Amino acid sequence: MKYHTLKMEEVNDIMRHLWNKTYQGTDIDGFMIRSEGDGGGTRNSYRYRVVMTKDQVEGDMRGRCSAGQKMLASIIIRLALSDSFAQDCGILGFTALDEPTHVLDVENIEALVASLAE
Repeated sequence: MKYHTLKMEEVNDIMRHLWNKTYQGTDIDGFMIRSEGDGGGTRNSYRYRVVMTKDQVEGDMRGRCSAGQKMLASIIIRLALSDSFAQDCGILGFTALDEPTHVLDVENIEALVASLAE
């Protein structure tokens, strides 16, 4: 349980950093993955949901975000998971993204490219 909590904090920190560097809009301050434990049985199971924040208020992203915002969030989630869980696997700096700029506007494409280049 402690490992899960630490990893979720790490993933959310990475996502916060990438979102702030990449997203060019002002309507969403950030987003994070929330997990809720099942609490049953000998194995822990979790339910995950992605929430966005604006002025320190959380809301579900589903049904409230544009296709571009969802795509950017999806890319950032994959990058954060890769950075957090694959950092000691000997495959440093490699993540495959299929059509990562599909439905993104020019400003967010340029910001994503700059973030990935760092």
